[in-house]
Amino acid sequence: MSDDGVIIERGLPPDLRGQAARVFEEAFGSKMRMAVRDTEKRLEFMRRSYVAEHAIIARRDDQLLGMAGLSAKDGPYQGGLMGQSWGPRPFHDLLGWAGATWAVWGMRLSDHRPKADEIYIDGIAVSVEARGLGIGTRLLAEATVIAREQGKRFVRLDVIDTNPRAQALYDRLGYKVTKVQSFGYKERWVGFGGMISMELPLAPLAPDAEAHESYPDVA
Repeated sequence: MSDDGVIIERGLPPDLRGQAARVFEEAFGSKMRMAVRDTEKRLEFMRRSYVAEHAIIARRDDQLLGMAGLSAKDGPYQGGLMGQSWGPRPFHDLLGWAGATWAVWGMRLSDHRPKADEIYIDGIAVSVEARGLGIGTRLLAEATVIAREQGKRFVRLDVIDTNPRAQALYDRLGYKVTKVQSFGYKERWVGFGGMISMELPLAPLAPDAEAHESYPDVA
């Protein structure tokens, strides 16, 4: 636990799934709107979809401050934060068969297929109340620790072009732009014009070194 009472944990407890959905809705609601148009149904879709073991969270007592999802080609994070193996069946009571099929298909459109040498940050969001406390930085630091534990060479992520504040954070932490994708005509459907891919190269740890990252305490 840090001096400000913030705890970084691996895994998403069941009682925080609803908070996690709302934090991600604040950050990515426009991105997910194409899959599920109705806000409350979208929140429930996310709450049901999360693979708890693929999450890193920041919390203070019973308040969720932020969350990041992990994805990898193999090992414990295969499938990503919202999974890749589920179909429409778990959501048919919420959205109907046609709506559930559309939602699952829409979410899979944005799936990233991680390479064998990387951990992919499958979404990272900080609650409005906790912004400016360094939560995003701490979540990224924990993801880096995990990547090194897994023997990966890179941490990779994507950031939408309408979020320059997040890109500035990644720049400061050493992430480099590897690809810029423009969505063109899709912008009116997804709510943003493009995606910027970034990566952080990881130097191998010395055998006696601790898996620890020290990052500036920014948002």
